[in-house]
Amino acid sequence: FSAIFGGMPMGGRPQARQPARVQVIEQKVQITLDEAYKGTQRQFQIGDRKIEVKIPAGSVTGTKVRVAGAVPSATGQKSDIHLNIEVLPDARFTVQGNDLTSEVRVDLYTAVLGGTVTFSTLSGEVRLTIPAGTQPGQKIRLAGRGLPKVKDHQTFGDLFAVIKVDLPKKLTDKQRKLFEELKSL
Repeated sequence: FSAIFGGMPMGGRPQARQPARVQVIEQKVQITLDEAYKGTQRQFQIGDRKIEVKIPAGSVTGTKVRVAGAVPSATGQKSDIHLNIEVLPDARFTVQGNDLTSEVRVDLYTAVLGGTVTFSTLSGEVRLTIPAGTQPGQKIRLAGRGLPKVKDHQTFGDLFAVIKVDLPKKLTDKQRKLFEELKSL
C-alpha cells in the first residue's frame, strides 16, 4: 500500500514530523509578601551561566514564571525553567488570591463611639474610619489595597480589616461607676 501511495498514511496527507519536546525543569522559589507586592528578581547559576529572572508583582502561591530556553541540553535543544512561586507566611496579613486580610485593634471607646485609627498596609499607612457601634470581628473593606494582579498591575485586590476590640482589663472606680450607670440605662 505504501509503495503505491508513496509512504502517505491513509487520507493522503504526508506525516508531519513531530518536533522534539522541550524539557521543562521545575524549580520552587519562595518570596516574601512584600516581594509579591512589588515584584522581585532571583539569580540562578546554571552550569557556567548566571541568569537573572524577574518575578512580577502580584505573583501569589501557585504562580508559574516561565524562563524559555534557559538551560542548554546535550542534544543541543534548550530546556525551559518553570519557577513555581510560593509566598511565605506573613505575620501581618493572610493572603487569599489577590486579597489580603489583617487584624486591626481598636479600643472599646472607639468601637462604641466611632473614630479613626492608623493602619499599616503594604502600600503605606492609612487612616481607617471606624463607624460607631463597630462589632468585634466586623470586616471593613479597603478597596484596591491588596496585591496587584499579575497581568494588570493597575488593578489591585482588596484589603479586609478585621476589627479586634481591646477591652479594658482594669477600671478605675470612676470608670466602673460610669459603666454601671450605662448598664442601668
